[in-house]
Order: sequence, then structure tokens, then C-alpha cells
Amino acid sequence: MDTDTSKPCELDTLVIVYFGQDCDLIDEDCDFDELLNDYLRTSTSFSLRMLLANLKELEEQTDGCAILIARYRGEFAPERWGMTAEQWLKSVENRVIEHLHAAGHSSESSQF
Repeated sequence: MDTDTSKPCELDTLVIVYFGQDCDLIDEDCDFDELLNDYLRTSTSFSLRMLLANLKELEEQTDGCAILIARYRGEFAPERWGMTAEQWLKSVENRVIEHLHAAGHSSESSQF
């Protein structure tokens, strides 16, 4: 993953729609858990696995957190929820995996 937003990914949906500047349209208080719960409720298992693939790609890059911040500069700041970029990514990843497993879905990506 890189900072080029002309190459869309599922992380764009989560960050821009749910955790971006207008997150108060989803939850008046912009509560992290409420925003993420809404995303989880409205996303397909395929989309959630795609998000996990995006998160894994960021984790594998030495500058993944810097890429996250640069990609969404001006739209997203994890400090708003009292987290570093690394903490935000890990929290999202853990919750997505829990949600998939609770619904009886795999959290593994297909290897093509």
C-alpha cells in the first residue's frame, strides 16, 4: 500500500467514510467503538477480509503507520481517539477478526 489514493482499497472506506472528518454523521460523539460497530454491521465478510489484507500489507511495511497518516492526511487522525496509528490499526484488526469469527466466517485471505 502507498499514499496514492487513486488506487482505492477497503481501508479507504473505513477511514474516509467512518473515521474521517464527517464521522459525526454516523455517530454524534464520534465514538471509536460505535463507528467501528457500524462499519462491521454494514460490511460483507468479503469486504472485512479485504480490509484485513490492507492492514496486513501496512503491518509488513517498515513505514506502514507513516503511509497510513500520509494517505489520509487532513481526513484522519488516530489521536482523535487517543491512539497512535499503530494502536488504531491493531484495534481495528482485532475487532474485525473477532467479528468475522463470531459470525462463523474465516479471517484468512485467499492466496492467489
